Amino acid sequence: MKPYRIFLLLCGIGIVLGLISLISPVNGIHISAGFDIRIPPITKFFQPAQITYADISKQAQNDKADSVVAIKSVKAIILHDTIPHPAVSQFLEYSDSSKATLDPFFRILADMSPTKECIHILHYGDSQLEADRITEYLRFRFQSEFGGNGTGLLSFSDETSRLSLQITNSGNWSRFSLIGTPYSRQGKRPYGALANYFRFTPLQDSLTPFFPDKEAWIKISGSGRSYGKLQKYSRCRIFYANNHASIKTKFLIRDQQIQVDTLAPCNHLQTIECTFAESPSSLAIHFIGSDSPDFYGLCLDEPNGVSVDNISLRGSSGLEFTRMNPDLLKGMLQQLNARLLILQFGVNAIPGNLPEYSYYENGLYRQLSFLKKLNPDLCIIVIGVSDASQKAGDQYESYASVEKIVAAQKAAALKAGCVFWNLYKAMGGKNSMPSWVFAKEPLATTDFLHFNFNGSRMVAKMFYSALIHDYNDFIITRR
Repeated sequence: MKPYRIFLLLCGIGIVLGLISLISPVNGIHISAGFDIRIPPITKFFQPAQITYADISKQAQNDKADSVVAIKSVKAIILHDTIPHPAVSQFLEYSDSSKATLDPFFRILADMSPTKECIHILHYGDSQLEADRITEYLRFRFQSEFGGNGTGLLSFSDETSRLSLQITNSGNWSRFSLIGTPYSRQGKRPYGALANYFRFTPLQDSLTPFFPDKEAWIKISGSGRSYGKLQKYSRCRIFYANNHASIKTKFLIRDQQIQVDTLAPCNHLQTIECTFAESPSSLAIHFIGSDSPDFYGLCLDEPNGVSVDNISLRGSSGLEFTRMNPDLLKGMLQQLNARLLILQFGVNAIPGNLPEYSYYENGLYRQLSFLKKLNPDLCIIVIGVSDASQKAGDQYESYASVEKIVAAQKAAALKAGCVFWNLYKAMGGKNSMPSWVFAKEPLATTDFLHFNFNGSRMVAKMFYSALIHDYNDFIITRR
């Protein structure tokens, strides 16, 4: 081929590629799961865009200081003319100027004493909370300030392991989860506060007369890798319903039987409780019967103080609460004496990169309204979605959807009379996730979506500082 023809061919190819780059979607062409074709825009070759990552030096400095100071009693106010407030990187946001939305919860905290009943804070979220991330530190701080022990509400099997304890089981349990189950296949059986239930015998409408007994067990052991208070507890409660035959239960500590009970046939929510003189290092619970109840979870806590429950719903965007049975959910919240719900979702809505998120705002508002109807005195805080980044050439930049989702979450929360905390701003705002990933001591994983344990602890510290700041203000001005 003659040189001029080669030159013309190369020019033609360049023109075609240039035209393709002009019409190619910014996020590339999706071929299949995990496979996208991205063609850089032609302007990149002439004017490469430089992305500036957020400066998170202030967040890192506050994290090292960890100077959260809580007021524990009115006596503290009498003794001090001025009350020190912790450094807050991002304040809570309220729908009214009086900031009284959380007063019912703050009032209970202010009156906590060894004679007061244990209260529960339920921390719901997506995979950002897995392995007890974020919640673990919140639990430690609340229990250090206001009393209490134990990890709180637990599923019979965790998808990811926790630092504070290990849960093992006999392997013959079936898990039924609301998350990921289409509405048409959900059935009529309720799922409970953990959005799932467990059984050790198959589902059946009526008991088969000669169905043989089966045995199943779960075992809880301390790991020794977390805060000491989280691994101590003096009672275990089990929530169940919908069994058609009597079930024998045995509680064992280090293989020594300490309590035997019988779960009578029932349709509605029931609990069984076992208490301990000292916290067991290993607790096993055996169940024997021909028809398993629906087990909604177990709770390890104390009769008083604060318990903070980690409820991670992988794959959820926080729009499934209205699919739960209101009577069952209300009953579990009452049994737990729940006083505060923290909802932290949004990660699973990010990759869609939709033009607008009114559907999400409306859906979240419905969830919050549903939850508030269960108990008007129940306080709710919505934690906005964190920053998340996608590849942009050789750099990373925030998804365009992040700020839209944050705005939708804030609008829904304030409209529903809840409180909002902007985690996106607390992190540093736009393009802050790369700064967390590339920090000297990394604070997030290389998927540019999830925090690691160091980052989770920093998030928990920032949120707790904002919450305890407003608690201190309540003590001074409104108590």
